Amino acid sequence: MSQHKGWKKVKYELIYWGVIFFLKVANLIPRKLLMWEFSVLGSIAYRVMPGTRDLSIKHLKYAYGDEITDQEAKSITKRVFKNLGRNFTDIIRYPSMNNVEDIKEIMDIEGEEHLKNALDKGKGVVFLTCHRGAFDMVGYYINLNDYPCIAIGAKLHDDKLNELVVNNRRSNRNGRADFVERTDPRGSIKMFKMLKDGGMAFLLIDQDTNKVQNTFVDFFGKPAATPIGAAMLALKADAAVIPAAVKMQENGKHVLEIREEIPLVRTGDNQKDIQVNTQNMSLALEQFIREAPDQWVWFHERWKTKPENDVSNS
Repeated sequence: MSQHKGWKKVKYELIYWGVIFFLKVANLIPRKLLMWEFSVLGSIAYRVMPGTRDLSIKHLKYAYGDEITDQEAKSITKRVFKNLGRNFTDIIRYPSMNNVEDIKEIMDIEGEEHLKNALDKGKGVVFLTCHRGAFDMVGYYINLNDYPCIAIGAKLHDDKLNELVVNNRRSNRNGRADFVERTDPRGSIKMFKMLKDGGMAFLLIDQDTNKVQNTFVDFFGKPAATPIGAAMLALKADAAVIPAAVKMQENGKHVLEIREEIPLVRTGDNQKDIQVNTQNMSLALEQFIREAPDQWVWFHERWKTKPENDVSNS
C-alpha cells in the first residue's frame, strides 16, 4: 500500500511540473506548432494507454450499440485522444488572453443572443455545459465578457496540483466572476445568491460522481447517474437554463455554441420536477456530444453507478 501511495505522489509531482513547464512555454511556441505537437502526444497516448483506450471504445459501443461498428468505435477513440491534445493547447494558453478580442481570434461564438435574452429577464441563468472540447474556455469567455458568474468544480486529488489548476482558472478574472470547489459547504448558497442577483451559475452535469446528489436519467438511452444541482438551482431561483458547449473545428478554431433556453417543467411535485428537468438538461448535452463524439471524454465511467434493479455491466 505504501509503495502505491509513493508512486501516486511521484505521479502527481511529475504532472505538476509538467503543467508548470507547459504553462511557461505555451506562448513561446506558435499555436499551430504547439497544437500539432500535442496532437502527436495524444496519438502516442492512444498507443501507450491501452486501459484508457479500451474503456473509451467500450463506452462508445455501449452508448451507440449497433449504430456504430467496432472499427468505427476504435476510429472515434483515436480522434478523441488526438483532439484532447489539440484542445489542451488553448487550455494552457488562455490565461494569457486578456480581453474578448484575444479569445475571439481562436474561437467563434454562435447564439450569444440566447444568453443575453435570458439575462435580460433579470432572473439569473444556469449556464449548462459538458466536457466536450476545450470546455474550460466556455467559462473563460464568460469571464472576459464581464458577465457576473460563479462556476463550481471538483477538487483534484493532489493539493498542490489542485491549487495550480484553480489559480489558473482564476487568472485574469474580474470582480464579477468566481470559482468554488465542489467541497465548499457554502457553494450552493453562493450559486443561488448569484442567480437571485441576476447572474450566472456555470455547471457541468455530464459525469457520474458520488460527491453530489444524483438521479438516474437516460443518457444515450441508458440509465446514468446525473447530478441534480442544476435542476434544483434553476427551480429554486426560477432561473433560465441555457445549454452551451465548445468544440474544435477543422480549421483549428474553436466554436462556442450557445443554444435556446430549455423551458423549465413545473408540475407541483418537486421530486418529479427535478427528475424531468434533469432529464431535459441531459438530453440537451447529449445532443452536443452526438454532434462531435470525437471530442467528448469517453473514457470517463459515465455509466459506473447502476440503478438498484439493474445488474448488467456496461
